[in-house]
Amino acid sequence: MSLRCEADVEDVRRESYARQQELNSAYCEWNKRIAEHDAQVAVGSTRTHLSLQAVQLAEHDLEMARMRVEQVQEKLAQASMKLHNFKKDQQLNTVGAELPGVKVAVKELDDVLLRDVGNRIANSDKWPLVIDPSGQAATFLRYRDTNYITACNPACMEVPALRMALLGALRFGKPLVVDMMEVDMFHVVRMRFDEIRNELMNQILNKQIMENERYLSIVEKTDGEEYTGNACWRCEQFKFVLLTKLRYPPEELLHHFYVLRIHVPPT
Repeated sequence: MSLRCEADVEDVRRESYARQQELNSAYCEWNKRIAEHDAQVAVGSTRTHLSLQAVQLAEHDLEMARMRVEQVQEKLAQASMKLHNFKKDQQLNTVGAELPGVKVAVKELDDVLLRDVGNRIANSDKWPLVIDPSGQAATFLRYRDTNYITACNPACMEVPALRMALLGALRFGKPLVVDMMEVDMFHVVRMRFDEIRNELMNQILNKQIMENERYLSIVEKTDGEEYTGNACWRCEQFKFVLLTKLRYPPEELLHHFYVLRIHVPPT
């Protein structure tokens, strides 16, 4: 029975991965159409009605892809719950709970995540992964002093933009927030960072990027005086924060990150 439940969870995870790739593509197409429409408006084109129709069509496709992801996430939640309950009934010791992560209210994020009162995140030697299906943490972090990257937006994931976001966070001691929304795309995030420099994501995760001035290796001559010469780097205040709406992120993320789960009290 346990093997059957585990197989069911794995099958749904594979389906979830496929649906999330579709959603990622839909996000990219939507952002592309918006950029094209904005360009048409900027030059005073008489064909903006066509570009607007393309945006609306891409938005419809995005919404359908989002619905398919939500449906498969519900299937995954049910399959995971069934497996968890079976193991509990059999009095087996499971790794993790039904919903992984330390529960945190949005109003506590400043103390728990940004200021790390009590040094729990620092003592874990891991960067935080924030699980928040409600999207409230994204709003909170977007309006704080952070370098915020929306991973589903192709413009944000361009290598020059990523490099400057990382450099700025290291230089000025700010959190670098990567918001993957409801898409399982950490492999894409890793790949894009590694295009800046080989194995860069690993050096961020193990915090080697902050040691022995390794961050200087991604500085370019054209970056200006604030990044070169006698610039004062505040790396000790740097944070890397990964944000997801997925209730059940891949095990890889749960293993490599200090997991916080946003708790929204019932109204």
